[in-house]
Amino acid sequence: MSEYTHALGDRIINLDAVDVLVAGGGPAGIAAAVAAARQGLNTMLLEATGCLGGVSTSGNLPFWLGYTNGSIPFRWMIRKNLAYRDLPHPRRAVGGIFEEAWKRIAAAGGGEPPCHMGQTDKYPGLDRLGCHDEFTFDLEIGKRVLDEMAVEAGVQLRFYARAIDVKRRGAAVEGVYFADKSGIQYVPAKAVIDCTGDADLVDDAGFATYKGDRKTGEMTAAGLVAHIEGIDAGAIEAYLNAGGDPWFYEICARARQAHPDIDLPEHLIIFPMVQDGVFMVNGGTSHRGFDGTNGVDMTNLTLKGRQRARDLTEYVFREFMPGAKNCRLRSTAATPGVRETRRIIAEYILEEDDLLNGTAFEDTVALAGRHFDLQRKDGQVFADKGLSVRRGITEIPYRTMLPKGADNLIVAGRCIGADGQCLGPARIMSTCFAVGEAAGTAARFKIQKNTAFRNIDVQALRAELRKNNCEVDA
Repeated sequence: MSEYTHALGDRIINLDAVDVLVAGGGPAGIAAAVAAARQGLNTMLLEATGCLGGVSTSGNLPFWLGYTNGSIPFRWMIRKNLAYRDLPHPRRAVGGIFEEAWKRIAAAGGGEPPCHMGQTDKYPGLDRLGCHDEFTFDLEIGKRVLDEMAVEAGVQLRFYARAIDVKRRGAAVEGVYFADKSGIQYVPAKAVIDCTGDADLVDDAGFATYKGDRKTGEMTAAGLVAHIEGIDAGAIEAYLNAGGDPWFYEICARARQAHPDIDLPEHLIIFPMVQDGVFMVNGGTSHRGFDGTNGVDMTNLTLKGRQRARDLTEYVFREFMPGAKNCRLRSTAATPGVRETRRIIAEYILEEDDLLNGTAFEDTVALAGRHFDLQRKDGQVFADKGLSVRRGITEIPYRTMLPKGADNLIVAGRCIGADGQCLGPARIMSTCFAVGEAAGTAARFKIQKNTAFRNIDVQALRAELRKNNCEVDA
């Protein structure tokens, strides 16, 4: 507990205790809170923004990768002249609450089933811009459905609420301090689930973490995703069908030559959204050297990101992209997309050799179907060497979710113990849903037995997850 919490004294609002406190309402946090509440636990979910979904909503990236396995790096697709539809879908990698969420969004008219890209029924050539394992959805419908799932489960939602500190006694976190417009509040909890992405609560509690690459500290690029509208999708399709580069290197080179004084990227990665003529710009919006746990860096990244979105619209798309002469910037993300910051020193840390060798675990509670895709220097080496996940499936052991030495604190999301390039498959949003569901379900076993998270019956947990349509067997 920090010194400022002592100084505030009577100004802190003390709330009634809950069974489970979940910090962070991204994919991991949604699934953790819904799973815990459905287990009959009194559950509170703190979310710093005004909606659930994390990067997929506030981050303008309504694009959940990893429903199936079989994906390959995009560069390999280009080299092999493959289209999205050419890639196989060997098996489902994630079920449970993730599958329920996409089905409810699709049923509400918010998107097609996974492995089907927006606008490709009318323009099949846009298929080359995809991955093949994602569910793309309408942002507003997605936000509303996630709200409904949490409320129906009985989750106590607190928007605009950021966890700022913890009270620790020995190996236990007794409760969490958070701030919202009502002031600084404290809520005691029997179980705490850190879904902040940055392992904020683990770090606040003093349990061990590290940031970026364990040897170099390098963190992959972060950025502000942009959506551009008013694009003639048929013109993009014609460009691709005529052999145009799906990463638009040649177009970016022309723009950079025409505007040498403007900071423009070397390539773009764009995805068709569910709305006609709307494309999400992901690759080309990211920047290196920004730390997602540093407030000044996050501010500067946001400023730089909005400038980049304007420049891409005016100096790349309008001037050089086919069919985009009259396009306009539709939106930029409310919060940056950060791929990598802190990770916990867990009871077990997933290593690259585990994925390369296809290691099986007795305590697997979630699967990842994605390929290696973490864009760091070593990531390029992985891609160039053609290294892939053996068996095409990554097993996520329960122990990777347990901060070493902690009794009632568990994590879910991209801050689990996954080292090096393992973080690529492990951080994908569908798998974050799956790991979050495992954490929320584990809370019941922990509380019922009044024991530490590390001491629960993991085989009973796996059986409960199977019962709830989750994938836990590779």
